[in-house]
Amino acid sequence: MKKSTKIGIGVLVGILILAISLLLLNNYLEKKIKKGIEDNLDNANATYEKVDVKLLDRSAEVINAAISINGKLLKVDTIKLNNIQVIEYIQNKNIVIGNLNIANPVVKIYNLPDKKEDSTSQKNSSGFKNKITIKNVAVNGGSLEIFEKDSSSHRLFTKIRDVKMEQVRINSGTLKETVPFNYDLILLNADSVFYDLNDVQELAVGDFVIRNNELNIRQLQILPKYSKADHQKHITNELDRYQLKIDSIYMDSFSWSVQNDSLKIQNSLTKITGFDFQIYRDKLQPDVSSQKPLYSKMLRELPILVQLDSMNISRGYLKYEERLHADRPPGVVDFSNMNATVSQISNIDMNRENFPKTVIKANADFMTTAPLSVTWEFDISDTSDKFKISGSMGGLGAEQMNKFLKPAMNVEAAGQILDMYFNFAGNDYQASGDMRLEYNDFKIEVLQKDGQKKNKVVSALANLIVKNKAINNKASYNEISYTRDQTKSFWNYLWNLVKNGALKTFI
Repeated sequence: MKKSTKIGIGVLVGILILAISLLLLNNYLEKKIKKGIEDNLDNANATYEKVDVKLLDRSAEVINAAISINGKLLKVDTIKLNNIQVIEYIQNKNIVIGNLNIANPVVKIYNLPDKKEDSTSQKNSSGFKNKITIKNVAVNGGSLEIFEKDSSSHRLFTKIRDVKMEQVRINSGTLKETVPFNYDLILLNADSVFYDLNDVQELAVGDFVIRNNELNIRQLQILPKYSKADHQKHITNELDRYQLKIDSIYMDSFSWSVQNDSLKIQNSLTKITGFDFQIYRDKLQPDVSSQKPLYSKMLRELPILVQLDSMNISRGYLKYEERLHADRPPGVVDFSNMNATVSQISNIDMNRENFPKTVIKANADFMTTAPLSVTWEFDISDTSDKFKISGSMGGLGAEQMNKFLKPAMNVEAAGQILDMYFNFAGNDYQASGDMRLEYNDFKIEVLQKDGQKKNKVVSALANLIVKNKAINNKASYNEISYTRDQTKSFWNYLWNLVKNGALKTFI
């Protein structure tokens, strides 16, 4: 045999041995990595149909994975891992992945009851010794569903366009948290969000986008499930029917985290643009006699932690309807062209010195014609719930006033309010202050029970005591006080202060 032939055969044998060795090593490492992934899934209390590892491609695939954490079950059809760093796993038993790509996942979360095996889950998470790092995560398409009790009762549904995250980190510590991993969120883009708020209201969102801590929400709606008439059939006590539509909500530096099992939301500047809020209240329903907290207490006791430094609200419309008589339409008041600024809404670190006051400044057109401006301030950390509110209103004609007075109070007015100013301060129990009212030729007609015909005798007596000695009456400041009915809202509180001031002016 020639020497060159022997060399050739030797090279071929060497290549064959190397190939067999590489195949054996590849097979060994694939099994080793596969077992590592499977062990980590088991330690995280996850189930799966199959784990497939291709070492030459440095890729892996998990089929039909599901994980149960704190009574929540998450299911994903397919998870693909690329650019697995083999050396890091061999040396340190840690899994480092370059890219995680998930295409059209269907994630379902079931609100499962707490079981004894949950403690096993915690035990498994404490035994989770490896660290998992994923440099880039990309989700394209798919949906997220949260169920209330079973697969037939949706609590939340949303279609996902894109999700991108960087530096996702999983370890034994993160698995004990509400969100079982740490991450840097780059992009979340979802649409068609639906959330079942309660038995009579639901929430819908057109677009929901988070990009580098900027949050944009478009076409947010809180919608009633029933018409005004049917709404009353589904409640046992007086409960407002809300219909809210917001064109857009923007947050410039949105961040959220979990602190002591409470959701914590922070943002510097929030803009709410173009809202339409309509409230319908049927006073024929039994009233709820429970105590209604003022807004400072409501914010103080929120189940989540909030820090909103500044808020701008523009192009708003608010309509309130109140039905007091079964045989009449509801009384109506509305505020159009509403604009407002709100500063310092926070229930975080309320024991700190110089805790900031919440200040609200708003202006609108009351009943279409009367310009109204209000300044309102309170301290969320103050358990006495002290507040100050002042405002002024321009001319308001009888025609506009009667939209509420006639159906709600069985009274019809004539004349005009030319100017009004009020300044009140109070707390959860009592408020007092001053009010100035200027009016022209103001008269009232008390209607009969049918709400149409005038009760001439009572109207004549009422007008005898209304001060109309001059064509243009200017009322000086009057000392107003009112003891709050704590089963009524803040707005009922303010209304009674204004009403008492008006009575002192007219009589």
